[in-house]
Formats: sequence, C-alpha cells, structure tokens
Amino acid sequence: MSELVAAREQRALAASRIAVSLIFFVGGSGLTVWATYIPILKARAGLDDAQVGLVLLCVSLGCLCGMPLAGVLRPRLGPLRSGALSGVAFAAAAFGPALGVTMPILAASGFFIGLCFGFLDVCMNSHVSALERELGRPIMSSAHAFFSLGNVVGALSGGALIGLGLSVSAGLGLASLVLCLLAFAAVPWLWLPEAHVREVTGGTIFQLPNLTMLGIGILTVLSFVIELALIDWGALYLVQTTATAPALAAYGVASFSVAMTIGRLFGDRIVRGLGAVATIQISGVIAFVGVGIVVWAPTTLAALPGFAIAGFGIANLVPIFFSLSGRMPGIPPNAGIAMTVTIAYGGGLFGPPVIGFVAHAHGMRTAFLMLTVGALLIAAAVRFVIPRGVRH
Repeated sequence: MSELVAAREQRALAASRIAVSLIFFVGGSGLTVWATYIPILKARAGLDDAQVGLVLLCVSLGCLCGMPLAGVLRPRLGPLRSGALSGVAFAAAAFGPALGVTMPILAASGFFIGLCFGFLDVCMNSHVSALERELGRPIMSSAHAFFSLGNVVGALSGGALIGLGLSVSAGLGLASLVLCLLAFAAVPWLWLPEAHVREVTGGTIFQLPNLTMLGIGILTVLSFVIELALIDWGALYLVQTTATAPALAAYGVASFSVAMTIGRLFGDRIVRGLGAVATIQISGVIAFVGVGIVVWAPTTLAALPGFAIAGFGIANLVPIFFSLSGRMPGIPPNAGIAMTVTIAYGGGLFGPPVIGFVAHAHGMRTAFLMLTVGALLIAAAVRFVIPRGVRH
C-alpha cells in the first residue's frame, strides 16, 4: 500500500511540475505579447518616447509592489490558491493595455500588469523551490526555460495578431483569453505535499534579508543587469559599434535569447552534476568570455557567437540563485525567494538606464565592458556568499 501511495505522489509531483511550467509559459507569453503592441498603443494614445518610458516604469514599479505582496498573501492563501490566483490574474491583466486610450489609463494598466507579474513570479518560484526539495533534484532552470519559450511565442503571436489586422482590443483580448485558458488548465494540477502547505501557511510572512540573502540578491542583480543589457541594448550596440543594419543587428539579440532557452533546458542536469556554486562559477566565466567577444568583435558576424556564448553563460544564473534563496537555513522558502526576487528586480530596474548613461558619456564599448566585470564578480564572489551546506 505504501508503494502505491508513493507512486501516486510521484505522479502528482510530475503533474505539478508540468503545471507550474505552464504558468511560467503564461508569464513569459503575457509580458511579450502586450509589448509587441507598444508602438500601436503609443500612436493611439498620442504619447512621446518619454511618456512610453513612464508607462514601462509603471510596469517595473508594479513588479516591485507585487513581490512583497506575494510574501504577505502566499502564507495566508496557501501555496495552491495563491499559485492559481497569480496565474489567472496575470493572464487577465494582459488585456489591460487595450483600454489605454489615454496616458493615465495606459500607465495604470501597465502598473497592474507589473503587480500581477511580481505576484506570479514569487509564487511560481516558491512553488518550484518546494518541488525541488520534494523531488530531491534541481528543476528551476527547466521551469525558467518555459518562461523564455513563452517570451518567444508571445512575441511571434503578437506579431501575427497585428499582421491579421485585428484591433488592439480584439488582439489583446484573444491573447488574454488563451492565456487565461492555459492558466485555468494548470490550476487543478498545482499540487504540493501537505507538509509544504503547512510550512507555507505557518511561516513568517515577511522578513528583512540577512547578509547571506543580501549577498544572493546582489549577485542576482548583477545577473539580471547583464541579461537585460544584452536584450535591451544588444541591437543598438551592434548598430553603433559595427555600423550594421538594424535588421541584421536583431540577430544578436535573437542568438542570445535562443542560447538562453537551450541553456535553461539543460541547466538542471548541469547543476545535478556540478553543484550550484560550481555551475555559477563556470557560467560567470562563460558569460565573461561571451560578452568579451561582443566587445572586441570588429563586425556583426564576429559578434554573433559572442551573444550566443553569453546567452549560455547567463541562462542559469538567475534560476540557480532563486533556487538557492529557497533553501537558506533559518529562512522560510517563500520569504527567502520573495527577498531575492524583490532585490533582484529592484536593482535590475536601474541596470539598463545606467548602461545608457555610461554609453552616452564614454561610449557603448565601455558600457558593455562593465558587463564583463559583473560576470567576473559573480564567478569570484559566489563561493563566499553561499553557505557550504547548501552548495550542492
């Protein structure tokens, strides 16, 4: 009988892993599908570039509010109800920008998207962390691979919806409906063992980070800054430093994104074989090499392998840090992940603007050279930040 119960629990854990990966996919798709409509929303609301920047800032501010909110609500709602709420709420929020015919409405809808995504991010990473502890092996990287896959599918879907000539309301409404259906399909399978449910509902709802958690948060910030800089500034970097056409420059970002997705699909196996700290150290060195190639490449074709190498290096840094933050001694997993996610997104918010300021003052190559320093800092400092007992 005990073997039958164990087999049933393993099936439930496998189904829960698929379900949480589907929610990650919903999150990645929702963020990019509405972003494809930004040029249309800008024209419809009569916004200038600065006002679009304010709308995107509202999204980031919403994220920062949603993350600590998850740290408060998840223990009260429980992991299953909070996970279900986060997925469905974010899928519905993707329709919000369709209402944005004026700047205030568009900014408010952007804030709500960010709020729901911040809540979703903490809930889903906490859910994966609980599954990792129950399964006894890392699965965080593969879960994040579905988020990256969602980014790709969301961008392609948004482009297709616009190409079909649908109105903003019809296009975003259809996308939001599909995402809601996917989230609802995942909800019944978001299962966790009763011990983890009691652990979350009985845990501390909010804690300030100690030195270890602060260190993990800072290393995650550096990882986010490198990732966001290569995505946000990669194409412009190639245009300005190698005088390439914008259409060809886009291949740099594409190669980086594809490499990240592939790296995350294989990341769990790498972590199982090498351990978390060793994987981070090697990844930091690979990222250093990749960005270094981009910085010193004289042509776009020479830089493309650098973008791909950097993508492989960056791919698993954030997932591993999120996973580690849920396993720190003396800190409830949901609180640990909420701390790291909040610090990471809060610091990462300022990364792309800093790159822009440095590029304006000293040139784009100098700005990207800073990213190589960040990659080396991650590789060098992680052994001093992560306690010995949770390194594997």
